[in-house]
Amino acid sequence: MLLTLHPVTTARDLKRFVTFPWRIYRDDPNWVPPLIAGQMDKLTPGRNPFWASAERQLWLALDGKQPVGTIAAIVDHHANQALGEKVGTFGFFECVNDPAVARALLDTAATWLAGRGMTAMRGPYNPGPNDEYGLLVEGDATRPALLEGHTPPYYAALVEAAGCHKHWESVAWLATVPPEVRRVEDVLPAKLLRAAEWARTRSQARLRPINIARWDDEIGLACRIYNAALAHLPNYVPVPEADFRHTAAAFRPLIDPALALIAEVDGEPAGFALTLPDFNEALQHANGRLWPIGALKLWWHSRRLRRATFKILMIRPEFRGRGVETLLIMETVRAVFTRGFREMDMSLTGEDNEAMQRMMAGLNLQVYRRYRIYEREVETKDGRPTTDDR
Repeated sequence: MLLTLHPVTTARDLKRFVTFPWRIYRDDPNWVPPLIAGQMDKLTPGRNPFWASAERQLWLALDGKQPVGTIAAIVDHHANQALGEKVGTFGFFECVNDPAVARALLDTAATWLAGRGMTAMRGPYNPGPNDEYGLLVEGDATRPALLEGHTPPYYAALVEAAGCHKHWESVAWLATVPPEVRRVEDVLPAKLLRAAEWARTRSQARLRPINIARWDDEIGLACRIYNAALAHLPNYVPVPEADFRHTAAAFRPLIDPALALIAEVDGEPAGFALTLPDFNEALQHANGRLWPIGALKLWWHSRRLRRATFKILMIRPEFRGRGVETLLIMETVRAVFTRGFREMDMSLTGEDNEAMQRMMAGLNLQVYRRYRIYEREVETKDGRPTTDDR
């Protein structure tokens, strides 16, 4: 093998970078090809607000002229400033099953990050923590929901052989409604039904659907609730409103107001929940392109989606313990059931979010996909680790 690492510098390079995964996943029935135009935008400064406070370098690994891998090295200045760290990340890691190629990709990314003063490298993030992240280490025989990645089982062994170790994990949960069930009450635990009844009679909470006509105001409100609800988690970095709005805009065509609920207590915003039809089921058939016939395929297959994906449940700290979350879950499940979905994905829950882990387990949901973020030390130019060996 004549292996070289080629920096991505032109639009043609970027197109090769973005389309390389088709080689890796061509025989994987569970891979959902991303829209090529969307991936190009995601990686292009000026089109994705993430890059307003982050920098990156992309590489193609080539065997002669044949691409055999890709990787991005990223410095998220916003996150490092918020946490007082010097941690770089890697992302968009795709690789043939060859340890030498994986090692070259990860070493090259680590060297670039070290040159910018970083002391560790974590990933994958594609490109940030609010996008698809992690390597899939459990559940490769299932299809990912929206905003979930999908990687081959051998990737974990490749990155571990290149000196990476586990940093953090998150999981996706799945509930399936048997065909014979006719009432939503028949699929919910009795404990949850009692809690919902108590919350309905004792809580001052009122639920309302998102007002699409007041989109800008509603998304600003959701962003404030989101950051307040997660502020207690270790190493949480507040999401800039521009990033939040960028992500929300991508979902706007998919939103059903009955599945996007805001909770208010005495007129004060207390929390919100967002569930989306899982368009990944339809997106599989577009094969990365909307034109000329991808849009038609997307429309056709989106008419009969079986799964909804529960993406967000956020409660401001001062309103926890009042039954607000129970009401949001109940009304969401009722709306999902009414609309004929037979599966419900709930993703993703970090291993440090113990309250949500307990809630999911209490609903008798099953973990069906597990993602792992890896970490490794990076080296200075003289080859010495910049942090102590572990």
